[in-house]
Amino acid sequence: MRKGSLLVLVLSLVAGVAGLAGGVWWFGVRPGQLLEQAADRIVAGLASGELADTDVTDPAAVDLEQVFTGMGALRPTVARATELVPREPGVVTTTLDWSWTIHEGKAAWEYSTPLELMRDGEDWRARLTPATIAPDLGEGESLRATRLAPTRGSILGQGGEPLATNTPAWRLGIDKTLTDVDTAADSAGKLATELGLDAEAFADRVRRSGPRAFVEARILRQHVPEDQELVARTERWIGVRAVPTTFPLGRTSSFARPLLGVVGDATAEQVEKSGGTIRPGDLVGRGGLQEARNHVLAGTTGFVVSIVDADGRAREAFRVEALDGAHVLTTIDVGLQVEAERILAEVGPASALVAIRPSDGAVLAAASGPGSDGLSTATLGQYAPGSTFKTVSALALLRAGEGADAPVECSDGVVVDGYRFDNWEGYPSSALGTVPLHTALAHSCNSAFINERDRLTHADVADAAGALGLTAEPNLVVGGFLGAVPEGDTEVEHAASLIGQGKVLASPLGMATVMASVVAGHAVSPVLVDEPGAAAEPASPLTEAEASALRSLLANNPVEGGYGALTGLDGVLAKTGTATYAPGQYHAWLMAARGDLAVAAFVADGSSGGRDAAPLAAALLRAA
Repeated sequence: MRKGSLLVLVLSLVAGVAGLAGGVWWFGVRPGQLLEQAADRIVAGLASGELADTDVTDPAAVDLEQVFTGMGALRPTVARATELVPREPGVVTTTLDWSWTIHEGKAAWEYSTPLELMRDGEDWRARLTPATIAPDLGEGESLRATRLAPTRGSILGQGGEPLATNTPAWRLGIDKTLTDVDTAADSAGKLATELGLDAEAFADRVRRSGPRAFVEARILRQHVPEDQELVARTERWIGVRAVPTTFPLGRTSSFARPLLGVVGDATAEQVEKSGGTIRPGDLVGRGGLQEARNHVLAGTTGFVVSIVDADGRAREAFRVEALDGAHVLTTIDVGLQVEAERILAEVGPASALVAIRPSDGAVLAAASGPGSDGLSTATLGQYAPGSTFKTVSALALLRAGEGADAPVECSDGVVVDGYRFDNWEGYPSSALGTVPLHTALAHSCNSAFINERDRLTHADVADAAGALGLTAEPNLVVGGFLGAVPEGDTEVEHAASLIGQGKVLASPLGMATVMASVVAGHAVSPVLVDEPGAAAEPASPLTEAEASALRSLLANNPVEGGYGALTGLDGVLAKTGTATYAPGQYHAWLMAARGDLAVAAFVADGSSGGRDAAPLAAALLRAA
């Protein structure tokens, strides 16, 4: 045989074998691949809710979009649980595992259904029935997920008395189903004016809302006579409606509001930051304890999945019960808080009253006046404490070896590096010169403390402040500030710090803590919510001997210093403070204690501590 013929023969054999292999692949392997691809495509379409008509034998048999409509944006995960099994020529079956995660962290709705695939030429199509989508689903029926809202927990005070709790209320607003758009907008303007809202903005909001919308203006308390009268007065306007509801509310609209916060619909930002734990429509805390302990108070939502027929009748398919929120117990004494707010009601500037129980650090009241414009001056204010801080400087002097009777030089002013410090206007000449420390403190002689600046380093003063709890990190659960004693950059700033000026800052809570620490004999850590966590030990802890000496000094102040507002209150420890914050402008302070109660009073813009703050503190001590 010629070589050329042999080559032709070999090539022919190779081509034949290749052709045979291709035929085996085309007729044996490829159909299996097409079946797998079709199955995967159909499963993905079921999971997304978007199944192509070309993937089903009868597109009209199941309207997947209609079945899923009551599930909102929720979609299942779907996976094949078994291999594709031939049942008869041109028909294979498999089992699908379905899982619906309705709420992150909750049990998923899981079940299995059969899927039948039928061959159509080279491709495969699903023969869908309602039972393919969910067990017990019938023709024309759909799925619906409904959230089950938990009952929000209450914020409680001493003795379990409610500070904020679920309260019978009205949602007062405009119901656009009751009238036409123009009348609704007109009534909205009247309602907004009555409530002190922006009438034009609220009316515009009503105009832009849907034709069947209810546009809420305010939540009102059903048990408050003024709110009852407001509802009766405003419902006379066409379109105004008060819808009865139950809502988490404080005792009044202003009661301890900076501490408690409020509850409202979740904002988009809160939803985004929650990692799935908060969803649109949830009621969540905004500010204060309502926000800080929302995870405790809110509970967790449940849900029910129902099968709904064409007439709207529903039967339950799956349920996860809601878990109600827990209560948060605080140290607030309702009576004392109410009284503190009443005392501050007529004070124009930002103001505060704080009461602490020295024996355990419980914050019994932390009230901020109307001039604080909703801010918690009581717990977050940062102001020069003025002469109340001389209590800290007095402790530093005691530690330097001075006693209550030790002589100090109370000169008529003192110049430090070219800057003149004066005593307060009207300082008694009888208390000038060389006087005992107790006299300098009682009459609040600035120069006596500044003249000791070379004996006291910044570290001495800062350690004394720490020993009295002023510079610790507050453990309130909500935001708080006690005080700061930063080192001055100049000799003048160091001198100023000895009389509570310069860079020294304190809050009313901080100065109440100082007084509580004097009474308790150790650094008190103020507590609003009793939760685990120990306060850090001061670098130089207060000794009982030091505390006893301070108590004697502070008990002498009202007597020798003539604190008229405290007249008739036996056994009172006190120290006034007047801090200059601008030429001719002063912060007014008083801190005081009587028995197991320490208080601090503050007025941001006053004439003196004795004149403006002392009467406030005295009124609270008498009420207690």
